[in-house]
Amino acid sequence: MKTVFINPGGIGDQILLLPAVKLFKEAFPDAEIDLITEPRSACIGELTTLYRKVKVFNFKDKNPNIFQFKELTKKRRYKYLFATGSSLKANLAAAYSDAEIKIGYYSGFYSNLFIHHPVKLNTKQYTSNMWSELLTPVLPRVSSLLKDKDLIPEIKINQTSIDWAKETLNPRLKERYYAKKIFIHPGVSKLSVQKNILKSYSPKYWAALIEKLLENDENTVILIGGKDDVETINEIHKKLTFFVRPKNFFDLSGQDLSIQKLASLINSSDLLICVDSAPMHIGVALGKKLVAFFGPTDPKKLLPKDPRFIAAYVEELECRPCLFDTRKQSCEKPVCLTFSSEKMLGIVNKQLTSKS
Repeated sequence: MKTVFINPGGIGDQILLLPAVKLFKEAFPDAEIDLITEPRSACIGELTTLYRKVKVFNFKDKNPNIFQFKELTKKRRYKYLFATGSSLKANLAAAYSDAEIKIGYYSGFYSNLFIHHPVKLNTKQYTSNMWSELLTPVLPRVSSLLKDKDLIPEIKINQTSIDWAKETLNPRLKERYYAKKIFIHPGVSKLSVQKNILKSYSPKYWAALIEKLLENDENTVILIGGKDDVETINEIHKKLTFFVRPKNFFDLSGQDLSIQKLASLINSSDLLICVDSAPMHIGVALGKKLVAFFGPTDPKKLLPKDPRFIAAYVEELECRPCLFDTRKQSCEKPVCLTFSSEKMLGIVNKQLTSKS
């Protein structure tokens, strides 16, 4: 049975979709499942075996080639098509497919014209649960599965990447085998910044947090990041006050990391500290303890309810969370990004000592 999921968005969105795909595969073991996503997210195929093939389409193009999209869905006669978007554009995308049964979210009267089973969109929940509700026209029992728990994604790391992480870390950590490995990924995608979606934690706060963590000899702090994070990490280094790098501090951000290598490093951590970003979703999917900083976005939608995953955010603000709820871009004075390193340290130390 040929099936396709259409899911634009970044790698975090693809990880959040995996529980829905897994539920479908468990119900239909013989299903051959394809994914259509953006070019930047095609690497999700490296983290899961659920998909037969990952196909790419530039959904962000101002003038998308609809004929190309139609060709992507026409080459294989799909029985089921699931579209995760909730806009008219998403409904139209489904309409161009020749799939036998098209399922998507209800987004107005026109939904009935373009898809066969419009599903009511409930955004007041963890996104993996929200997307799993798309399966209800095919699997009615999904509703009962979602009542009392958040569906946590799962990803797979290959042995080659696991070995690479060991070879990278062991020479640096062999004299400090007893220390807790605290990985810090401070960045967000450049696309977010370009779209004025500000979610970053300030470099001065990162630097102060790193210095406080390094005061404890039982901690080893390891900075990681990719090409999108170079500016942020350079700014962090400028804010650090020590002249000689402590023995319990390493910067691996210069590595050219594939998605598998990034996941393998995160998998080696005792704690991941990050922001609302793709590495956070990777950490969740690996079941790693983490503390994630949230500015204007809603942790209830992006972090599952589980003591291993803690959200840090400014609690006193009535205006947050706002991003994607009441606005599409960050405001001019994002005070939600001001969160002291002392508060962050308290949350991090609590998570380090927790038994979850």
